[in-house]
Amino acid sequence: MRATYRSIVSVGVVALIMGAFAGTASAVQQSAPAYQQTHPGLDATDANNGGWDNTTPGTAARPFIKYFAINNGGSDIVIVNNTGGSPAQTPTPQIGDIYAFVAPVNACPDTPSGQCYAIPNRVSVWIGRQDGGGNWGRNLTGASPIVDENTTIELIVGFHAAYSTIGWSWANGIPSWWTPAVTPGSNGDIRIKFTPKTTPSTTGMPPSCSTVPVTSCDFTPTSAEEFQPQLLVSMDNTLGPLFTGSLFATTASALGALDVPAAAGFTSNPTMSYQLAGPHTLFGGATRTGGLYAVIPSAILSVFGTSVASFDQSLIPVQRTGDAGAGDVAWTPWTVGTNGINAMLMSVTGITFSAPKFVVGRQNSGGGNNSGGGSNSGGGSGSSNTGKGTGSGSATSIKVGQKATFAQMLAVANTKTPAGAKLSAKVSTPKICKVVGKAIKGLAVGTCKGTLTIKPKKGKATKKAFSFKVTKAGKRLPASLHR
Repeated sequence: MRATYRSIVSVGVVALIMGAFAGTASAVQQSAPAYQQTHPGLDATDANNGGWDNTTPGTAARPFIKYFAINNGGSDIVIVNNTGGSPAQTPTPQIGDIYAFVAPVNACPDTPSGQCYAIPNRVSVWIGRQDGGGNWGRNLTGASPIVDENTTIELIVGFHAAYSTIGWSWANGIPSWWTPAVTPGSNGDIRIKFTPKTTPSTTGMPPSCSTVPVTSCDFTPTSAEEFQPQLLVSMDNTLGPLFTGSLFATTASALGALDVPAAAGFTSNPTMSYQLAGPHTLFGGATRTGGLYAVIPSAILSVFGTSVASFDQSLIPVQRTGDAGAGDVAWTPWTVGTNGINAMLMSVTGITFSAPKFVVGRQNSGGGNNSGGGSNSGGGSGSSNTGKGTGSGSATSIKVGQKATFAQMLAVANTKTPAGAKLSAKVSTPKICKVVGKAIKGLAVGTCKGTLTIKPKKGKATKKAFSFKVTKAGKRLPASLHR
């Protein structure tokens, strides 16, 4: 797509900017640019594209392709096998008419607005095809060897010590391997395997489809779906240290925007929101369905109170909000041997458009699909009062020294307890609260967090995360118990 990758900073009001980022930056927008050089000097700046020769890292310190191979169901076809240095991005010798390139994003004069980076804040790793004039473009139709939606692409991108601070990454496709072995100030590699998918053409696309937050993306595609395999790497710490080396991926969407609280806020209120945008239909008129994927390691899962080794899906629910539509959620464990990293892969498939938003974690709004993939007819995560357990739906807290019984906590969340079920709880904030009999007692001012377990006479136990404030004055503050 023709839009350049941008980042969003959210401090009170979300603002779309391309300048310097503050340490409290909390969101990232990802939309796939059609990076294309119209001359052989792929490291050089011209009137339309920023080049490495116009950046502080320069050509010598830029990231480089160490390995590039494709697989169409048989043996790997190795296009690039380079073990060192940052050679000029000129395929010599060339296998077929495809090649992988590393381009600076938001480099000068890449952004027409004039806001750009001497040290590029994003790097695009893209696959190009050479045309008859010796230029490299994004149209891979008819490429040799074949690259299509059944191809597995493997890339290893090398980083030099002078330019190796990475944050989140995004891929256009379905990931199957991810190893982000890069440390700031040191040489390192990123290795990815993914199956690329098409995206809608931006021709005729209204501005509403690329303005975050997206309220709608109502337009009919006027040209065929575009096919541009791509990896985008953030070269800053916009989302905080927990998201260093994280990977997100999408299919069939024109835009994706990830929003998380600033670093300190995320650890106290872990929530991730991912919004997509795209037309309702494909170019041929069929219903468009896409996918959202996130590789979530234990470092992030632990903030939600779970882990790869003992994953508890109930502690990290996924809910569709915004416009109505479909989206089926699944969690798949990843291992070092099979997928390059120990993590959980969150996948939301069968997503319908035009502007779906998926909230991962502690939700306070209703509607949409629950983490199990079905409808949440209760209308949300169940925010209401504890303390007295009236179930009125008002905001809540308890005073230091007071208790909230298990039954009260379930009542305010409109959760029925099966007859004869046993209730138990564990807290993850022992300095703030503790379990006393069949209740939670406030010990100190702060946020009490933990897990409530419902064990029926027959069947499996159900776990529900809880969170509420403990105050001195007993002021009523928000609390939530998550289905």
